[in-house]
Amino acid sequence: MQRNTSVEKGKVGFTCSAFDLLHAGHVSMLRDAKDQCDYLICGLQVDPSGRKGKNQPIQTVVERYTQLKAVGYVDEIIPYGTEEDLEDILNMYNIDIRILGEEYRDQDFTGKDICRKRDIDLYFNKRDHRFSSSDLRIRVCSNES
Repeated sequence: MQRNTSVEKGKVGFTCSAFDLLHAGHVSMLRDAKDQCDYLICGLQVDPSGRKGKNQPIQTVVERYTQLKAVGYVDEIIPYGTEEDLEDILNMYNIDIRILGEEYRDQDFTGKDICRKRDIDLYFNKRDHRFSSSDLRIRVCSNES
């Protein structure tokens, strides 16, 4: 499979998340992702709650898109609704490297076979911080009373 040779974009990276309640952990992950490429595309998952263990987003997709667009490490955002949409993105875009969380290293994940078939490199970023959306939800709720 031919790699992206666009002079304008250079090495294209792709990462994805719901980016709900954008926090310091997201920014750290995006900085690490951008360090792996010249042009970073973020897949914005509209509603991950259909997947086991995932919460429905608190913020609307417009709120999350607007916040993500303001992060300087992000060059392009592609909202997607289903795992099939994610596979379509991996098949349609000239992606050189896919960035995922370390927790996916020894697991199956959507598009793993596509990455192999299209010769898309994989990079697993480490979570070397204590920030999470789940923790932020708990902190916000406990401070409401």
